[in-house]
Amino acid sequence: MTTKNTNNASKLANEKRLATMRANLAALEKRCEAILADMTGTGENLTQQQRADLLMLVNVAYHDSGKIEGCFSIDSCAACDFCQHMIASAADNILVICGSCYAAADAWKEAAWRRHKLNARIMSSVLFTVDELKALLIPGQLCRFNEDGDTVNTTMARNYLRIVIGHPHTNFGYWYKNAPAVAAGLAAEGYKTREDLPANVRFIHSSLLIGFPAAALWFDDAIFTVYPDAETTAAAILAGAHECNGRRCRACGYTCYLHARRQEKPLHIAEVLRCNKARREAARAAYDAKKAQIAALAG
Repeated sequence: MTTKNTNNASKLANEKRLATMRANLAALEKRCEAILADMTGTGENLTQQQRADLLMLVNVAYHDSGKIEGCFSIDSCAACDFCQHMIASAADNILVICGSCYAAADAWKEAAWRRHKLNARIMSSVLFTVDELKALLIPGQLCRFNEDGDTVNTTMARNYLRIVIGHPHTNFGYWYKNAPAVAAGLAAEGYKTREDLPANVRFIHSSLLIGFPAAALWFDDAIFTVYPDAETTAAAILAGAHECNGRRCRACGYTCYLHARRQEKPLHIAEVLRCNKARREAARAAYDAKKAQIAALAG
């Protein structure tokens, strides 16, 4: 067989695999929408079988490589309304971290993207019970919420919290930017103080602005902030922030999942912005300008 024929055969095989993958994904999406079509409220009218069928469509991923190697994750999608709004807002403000969204940049990973979008659709639509959510198989010690995307609404936040309760032997890192949705979810589930919170979850509040840590909320265990360059990241670490190298969570002992719950102040975590040189320089310039503006107002 000639090289040309070999290449053609390989191309045809890839096209066939893609077609099969897309057909399978389309079938899952169609099944989900068929169940949700006549839903009222947050799914109270759905039958037990319909609710179970929806949970069968939720993707719980195990990561055997990459940054969170050794962890499971239950992901949302950067195509959700909240993420799309934040990505759009970055067009007017380069300091909005969502303009450098890694998940959005990976949208070409079609299978993961569509499965995560399906997760978001289900988890933000139907409020499941703790017993129902126990059916999600999370056999490992560590699980992250929202490696991709964010908490869409209060219903999703409540489902995540109920997953935590239903899997007491798993440590969860609950990453979020959509603070109102998470706060509302906690309130709806009856959590009012830090003592009320489940022992097996850590709330990691991801700062919206590059270089400017988010204001800590009462339930935050850590504030994760991306800084525009090596210099500003080093300064944050010198001031007491924990360094995230952005490569392997294993390298720092899965700090975001296993560190002691905050007592007085949340743990601050610093990571350097990963992007091209031009964008990094523009972010640093915007960062310096905002710092100067804040200093002038304070003076």
